[in-house]
Order: sequence, then structure tokens, then C-alpha cells
Amino acid sequence: MPREVDDKKTRKALRRLARAKRAAEQSDTPDNQLSEWEDEFIGSLEERLDKFGSAFNDPDKGNLDDALSARQSLKLREIEKKAKGKGRKPMSRGNGFKRKTPTRGGRSRDVNDDIIAPVEDETPPQIAPETAPDKPAPVAPAPKGFKPVIIEGGKLKS
Repeated sequence: MPREVDDKKTRKALRRLARAKRAAEQSDTPDNQLSEWEDEFIGSLEERLDKFGSAFNDPDKGNLDDALSARQSLKLREIEKKAKGKGRKPMSRGNGFKRKTPTRGGRSRDVNDDIIAPVEDETPPQIAPETAPDKPAPVAPAPKGFKPVIIEGGKLKS
């Protein structure tokens, strides 16, 4: 079953095609002239618009009410710009695969952040005065060749 396309939209698309073709023919610089592919593209669009009233049939390619698909209208716009002398900008040859914008932090949570670590008490345990020994705790033996220097006040210095 053929699509119903508004005749006004078909005529508008045909006028755009004719205007772009005329502007390209009237331009005096060779850069503004249409290439062979662009000339053939415009011719095939005109032929389909005259015959079917629309230049595309696949609903995935554009609005079914329009006479041209999204890509066809984009290409026609590029051709119109070229005919006016405002051609496409060449692609920049820089940055490669680098990110253009800085990355933002993720919005996800880390489940390991929710785990509460056991709190270690840093103060040594207090010994009750009744059970405190009369002698100081034994000191570990000094390594071989170690000669302690005794200083008044009871502290060792190496």
C-alpha cells in the first residue's frame, strides 16, 4: 500500500532540489560545482519525487509525512551550503581517541564501603594495682654487639 504524502511537501522538496541545482550551476568557482555523485543524487531524488511523491519508503529512515528521509534532507542541506560557497569543514586531525570531556565520577556505590571495620582500642589494658608485680617486666635481651648507655632518669639510649 503506497504512503500518502502531502503534495505541498513534495513540491517544496522539488523546489529545494531545483534551487540547489541552479545555485551550483550559477556559481563561478569550481569548488562550488556539484560532483558527479551529487548531480546523480539530485536527479534520482527528483525522479522518485515525481513518480511516487516521496523519495523513501522505509519508516525507520524518517518521518512518513515528509517527502525526503532524514539523511536525504541532510545531504541536500550540505549540497545547498556547497552551492552557496559555505562548504563542509574538513575534519580535524588531532586528538585521536582521547576523551573530549573529562570523565565524571561514577554514581554507583561500592558495597565494601558499607562494611564497618572492628575498632581496635589503642590504649593498653590497665592492670589493677593489686595484681601489679613488684618487679618491672623483663626486657628482651639486647642484640649481640649492643652496648647500652645508661642515662640518669632510667632510660636507655643506643
